[in-house]
Amino acid sequence: VLDARWRTRGDRGAEMRLLPRSRALLSLAVALILAASAPGTSAASVAATAATADFFRNSTHTNNWAILVDTSRYWFNYRHVANTLSFYRTVKRLGIPDSRIILMLADDFACDARNAFPGEIYGSRSRAVNLYGDDIEVDYRGYEVTPENLLRVLTNRHPKGTPRSKRALTDKRSNVLLYLTGHGGDEFLKFQDQREILSKDVADALHQMKRKNRYDELLFIAETCQASTMAAQFYSPDVLSIGSSGKGENSLSHHNDDAIGLSVIDRFTFYTLEFMERVRGGAAPEDAATARDTVNDWFRSLTKAKVRSTAVPDVTNYARDLKSVRVTDFFGSAAEAFPRAEGYGGAFSSRSENEKNEKEKDEDASTSSRLVAETYAEASESYRPLEEVLFASDPLVERKRNGNAVSTFGIPAGRIAAYVACVAFAPALAAASRAMQKHF
Repeated sequence: VLDARWRTRGDRGAEMRLLPRSRALLSLAVALILAASAPGTSAASVAATAATADFFRNSTHTNNWAILVDTSRYWFNYRHVANTLSFYRTVKRLGIPDSRIILMLADDFACDARNAFPGEIYGSRSRAVNLYGDDIEVDYRGYEVTPENLLRVLTNRHPKGTPRSKRALTDKRSNVLLYLTGHGGDEFLKFQDQREILSKDVADALHQMKRKNRYDELLFIAETCQASTMAAQFYSPDVLSIGSSGKGENSLSHHNDDAIGLSVIDRFTFYTLEFMERVRGGAAPEDAATARDTVNDWFRSLTKAKVRSTAVPDVTNYARDLKSVRVTDFFGSAAEAFPRAEGYGGAFSSRSENEKNEKEKDEDASTSSRLVAETYAEASESYRPLEEVLFASDPLVERKRNGNAVSTFGIPAGRIAAYVACVAFAPALAAASRAMQKHF
């Protein structure tokens, strides 16, 4: 704390922000010592208290929000909606509920007449996971996705009658993930291929958010050409930024899907997913190690050899050491710090509670842990890992293994029909061609 004060002694506001955090850390340390030293305290209670102290050691947030924005219309920008839905899937898998996600999609690619797989969006040629899914909740769609509406979401300055589902009801203890993807350039991002939002516009909105106590920390991600310049004008504290490309660089796609006929994902998103899919947000013991993965680990994994551009974080307005910032501080949910059945006990329990049978208390804790693990297992099954999505080959012939394509001698029925049509119509086409030559 003293070191932090020394580093920020010229900023009275920054120094004042450190004092509540110092008091909170001291209180947690005292509570942990009392709980561990009190007679009759079960091992499960001490473990729960330790887990809570670990959660608050480097962060003061109590809830998480995600604002995910695809700004591109038109079919050839398919990969941008796949990028956005990939982040949407990741934050939901790690525990952020739809009630705390604002999803903005500028076009309805799933229902486009050119989509070979109606109602579905894929981020890989393997097409193993439908990113559109059955439980997607789009808050702003089509022409609702505008610079004005994005700024209204950030600042919570909506017209009267705007429903709750279209509002980001953040507070001073909210960690916010803000992700933008589309086409852009030096300090601007295009909306609908017609309008633009500037770095200065976003910077002023973030300043309003901080003044109105609408976030504790904010992670800004831009995936567009010259993406890092979108954070060039930021001046609000506690904002960590990263772009998929540097000034003068393009943000490149990763691969095509021949059936869809387009690029289906960008390189930055692809390799971010590759990292995030090993991060687990559950309460099971096997999830503990990856839950401590830091944003520094994530940033280091985005090498230039992979992304083909310079994805470097901007820490100008961010004070914390990136090695102490866990990816789940922004991509996960603070609500996953589950208390044990008997509470935190220790010195705060009554004498009669401390005299309860230790065996019964341990059984309660074991039951609670099992229920938490089962709940997370169900979520993991719904949002299963993407190894097969990232690395599987193209199953074009056996899509979803439906086996309903009729073939003869290993030749697909569609190709046989094409051959027959060519043979049948070839003489007529040749005769028509000769007639036209004689006429002209």
